[in-house]
Amino acid sequence: MKYFLVAIAILSCAGCGVDWFPSNTTTSTSSSLAITTTTLPAATAGTVYSQTLTATGGTAPYTWSVSSGTLPPGLALSSGVISGTPTTAGTSTFSVKVSDSSNPALTATQSLSIPVTLKTLAPGQSITLTSGESVLVPAGTTVVPTNGSTVTVNGDLNTVHTSAGAVVTVPTIATGTADNTVIADL
Repeated sequence: MKYFLVAIAILSCAGCGVDWFPSNTTTSTSSSLAITTTTLPAATAGTVYSQTLTATGGTAPYTWSVSSGTLPPGLALSSGVISGTPTTAGTSTFSVKVSDSSNPALTATQSLSIPVTLKTLAPGQSITLTSGESVLVPAGTTVVPTNGSTVTVNGDLNTVHTSAGAVVTVPTIATGTADNTVIADL
């Protein structure tokens, strides 16, 4: 009799949403996470920079961080975007880490570098330097600091130190390589 009651209970529940014989289907989720950004373009000191890092796999949303090294001064990483205005020439090498939102979180790291070059002024261009800013200029360039005296850059591979607010002007007839550095650091 008890087997008969179990059979009636099962039959009476037919169509009630209980799956008495579940299938062997599974829901797949990605079990790996990878950073697909493997290189970054160069930046120019004093020029706005923005690059988005990308990742695949895992479960979005992702959390990004710098896990070793440092970004170039003036740049920051936020929500997978490296952005800002780099202030210093040179190459920064660093590693980024991404974590997904699964529990436990998947992680991936990638080593990257950003070379930052100095802004180069071409013939006919001028700029007013801000504090700490540097530019590359050819011979014949004039530098007029805030005190009004004029300095002409002569030769090659020279460094001219001046004050913030100095106006640097490359004459239209300037020729040669822009290999002289003018720095507003006084």
